[in-house]
Amino acid sequence: MYSTTPQPGQIDDQDPLYAHLEDFVASASDFHTSSPKFQMSALDADRSIYLCREISSGTAVVCKFFGGRCDLPRYECSNLLNHEFYCLNMVRVKGLDHAPLAVVRPLGKVEELGCLLAEEYVRGRSMDYYIQKAAHEGQGQRLVRKLNLLADFFAKLHQSTSCRTTGGFSRVANSFRSILRELARARVVGAGEVDDLSDLCDRWEALDAMWSEQSCLVHGDATPTNFILHPQDGVTAIDLERMHTGDPMYDIGMFAAELKHHFALRILDAQASEPYIGQFLRRYCEAYSSAESLFRKMTFRSRFFMALGELRIARNPWLPRGHRTWLAREARRCLLI
Repeated sequence: MYSTTPQPGQIDDQDPLYAHLEDFVASASDFHTSSPKFQMSALDADRSIYLCREISSGTAVVCKFFGGRCDLPRYECSNLLNHEFYCLNMVRVKGLDHAPLAVVRPLGKVEELGCLLAEEYVRGRSMDYYIQKAAHEGQGQRLVRKLNLLADFFAKLHQSTSCRTTGGFSRVANSFRSILRELARARVVGAGEVDDLSDLCDRWEALDAMWSEQSCLVHGDATPTNFILHPQDGVTAIDLERMHTGDPMYDIGMFAAELKHHFALRILDAQASEPYIGQFLRRYCEAYSSAESLFRKMTFRSRFFMALGELRIARNPWLPRGHRTWLAREARRCLLI
């Protein structure tokens, strides 16, 4: 098996990857040539994600090599590849296959080539760009337009994949406790904080409100860099490898936590995120018939998922230590009933 990731630069026509790239580029465009030339460059070297561009046509595809992640065993690389490929195709069948609300189009997968997933290249800017512009340059209305699109995307994803099952909150609570243990090992939180946050988690787990919501497919990694916004006002979701069936608030609370984190980190003003979080929640609710009652229920239930999102962000070792401890304190404030 070819298990390594390619080196940046031109791909040799004898490379096992070359023939597959011909097929992927042909699927991504109407371009055909007898001797294409492919240039590979890293988009995210740590996660072995590359941009492959056919030089004469400019057609680009994204190549995601799960096998290039040294921390994962072979079987898990294969499972992640097949899971994301399945989720992309299944969600697109549900109607999220074209602008303005879509998930990225998969072009194919090859387990023998480093567990490769090839996807169409999506042109645009990530949500992170618009958060930065709002925080630093006052482009708040521009961010609101993009948040409205993202809220519409989540509403369509959650509504089109809703199922009758409820419950499952224990899985989320267990994830919360697992992250707490990780933060304790990293000394972001102390033993007393772990006990306090664990007790608060227990209280939320005992609430009927946390068990009553119907499950649906959730993106599972609702960070700003996983949503590409187009100049023509559309949004495309990428990186569905963590997609799973769960509470719709998992996505909504996670993204709200990201908004608070970004404003706190960038301009030291977490409060500046509140109007955007409120707008994001309201826009999401507008897609449902009982928008006002849903909004009231959501503003309560989303607090736990925001706290989970803040703790999840606090795991990142490249963030300033003070900001990581602030995130843990902010998570506690969200959980106070």
